[in-house]
Amino acid sequence: MTGPKKAYAPINGLELYYEIHGSGEPLVMLHGGIGATEMFGPNLDELAKTRQVIVPHMQGHGLTKDIDRPYAYPQFADDLAALMDHLHVERADVLGYSLGAGVAIRLAMQHPEKVRSLISVSGTLQRDGQYSEVVAAFPEMVSNAAQIGSGVAASPLAEMYPDIDWTTAFRKMGELESEGWDWTTEASAIKAPALLIFADADSITGEHIIAMYRALGGFARDASFDGSLRPISQLAILPGRTHYNIMETAEVAELVNRFLAVSRD
Repeated sequence: MTGPKKAYAPINGLELYYEIHGSGEPLVMLHGGIGATEMFGPNLDELAKTRQVIVPHMQGHGLTKDIDRPYAYPQFADDLAALMDHLHVERADVLGYSLGAGVAIRLAMQHPEKVRSLISVSGTLQRDGQYSEVVAAFPEMVSNAAQIGSGVAASPLAEMYPDIDWTTAFRKMGELESEGWDWTTEASAIKAPALLIFADADSITGEHIIAMYRALGGFARDASFDGSLRPISQLAILPGRTHYNIMETAEVAELVNRFLAVSRD
């Protein structure tokens, strides 16, 4: 059995690293902050059994070196759209986890023609959809970036991704998440079917989970006896999971496979 394709693409001033696993209909998987491919746990291999899974490393993450620009969700979404053009992928199902969920959501807003379905794992539509202690931690990440970065530089993650400047990565991540942003109104215009997956002990508040699902058409009315009036989007909450370990089992892949089968009907 052959391994994944690994390559770089010249994208918006980046040499953007990407991997392609498996074959079939395209599914783009977007990692969370600071890490990269390893963050998907067993879900990547499970989904690659039946799909062509495209895994980019975003700016300053994994094997994509940083450049002189801040981290920004709209820019990351444009980078992804450009990568899809580079790979001649006109349209794909797009799954994002945490930071990657925000990028997937922005892609559906900025380039709706490229998103067949949207899968957000532990994502938000606004900064303040996270618990207050989570929001408060990001400015501290900026001020403590050197200390945090030096700790990660001595970790196995640094051995996997030796070209990352960890102090800069934590500073830029903290700056990104310290900005106030709210995409709730824009999200209501997303037409692609969406699957929202959360942990029951996520970093996102229960109130925001409800608001996010409502923005995508959920919780509007009874679905009727035959289910014909249910929304096109779906909501799943995984028990016994947190924001930080939700990808450690293949439960996410199981939900995604079920959703993609239904959304193609």
